Amino acid sequence: MARKTPNTVLFVFLGLCALVAGGVGFWLLSDVSRAKQEAAEAAANPPTLPAGPLQFAMSNSTDVTYVALDTVKRSPEGLVTATVVKVGRTVSSIKDAGPLVSQVATVDCAANRIFDGQSGAFTLDGKLLSAAAGYSGKRGRVVEAGDYQVPALCHGQKGHVVENIKAALRQSQALPVDIADRAKANPTDHHNWAWLCAAAARGTWRAQAPGDCDKAVALRPDDVDGRLDRAYLFLKIGRNGEAAADFAKVLADDPRNAVAIYGRSLMTGMRTGGNLAGVAASKADRCAALAIDKEVAGWVARTYQIQMSQEFRVC
Repeated sequence: MARKTPNTVLFVFLGLCALVAGGVGFWLLSDVSRAKQEAAEAAANPPTLPAGPLQFAMSNSTDVTYVALDTVKRSPEGLVTATVVKVGRTVSSIKDAGPLVSQVATVDCAANRIFDGQSGAFTLDGKLLSAAAGYSGKRGRVVEAGDYQVPALCHGQKGHVVENIKAALRQSQALPVDIADRAKANPTDHHNWAWLCAAAARGTWRAQAPGDCDKAVALRPDDVDGRLDRAYLFLKIGRNGEAAADFAKVLADDPRNAVAIYGRSLMTGMRTGGNLAGVAASKADRCAALAIDKEVAGWVARTYQIQMSQEFRVC
């Protein structure tokens, strides 16, 4: 049997290397080609902000993450696609982006992998600042702790729902320093008055706050988030009759609104003075609210900066 010469071994080794290099090169070229194609598609169809309701997913010191509910799509293959919106705590807290960032994400829940899609950074007025295609390879990437949308999309985790992007801004971002001037300059713009009302309900008080809330509600009586902000502001300053009316209006339109039910529970609890019937009514509302949204007590306490004992956090 003929022995392989050193040159023969070398040629075989080099041939194998060439095959491997060719395979890797083809994969890289394919990957680059796919990335270029997605970038071209992103340029042709620039990202937009979702217009519908947003579900709270998570918050930290720099931003608050929401899932756009009307963008959620589920494929027969088990993939879930949705637009994820990040609202900066300030206009500059999201690094290298604007005060609003929107990104399309597709999650393979079974494989615990995610595909990053098109993203865009936007101004407070919704104007596009920059766009990126987003790419995670053919198999996607492993889901990370910061992918706060995954529990909502894959496990049905619930969270507080706001009407739209503007409501999310009012609930999540620091009050712009010029908002009062903007409200005066555009007195029919509901958003500015609602932002002033929301800030006051959350602790940034000004003497005109009740009037700010009244203007916001008068301009948009159907804005549930704005009406709830007014109700909690009135609750905090002792205008219980007006708070009760706002909670009642919200519940007339949506009997399962946990934030309104819980607010009514707090209001009843403050009024009882130890009266057994009042204590029972307060607890009944509290239990009903917690049954709908188990996180509602903590959300109300954080959002409206209301100090409450453990008794008011459990059924």
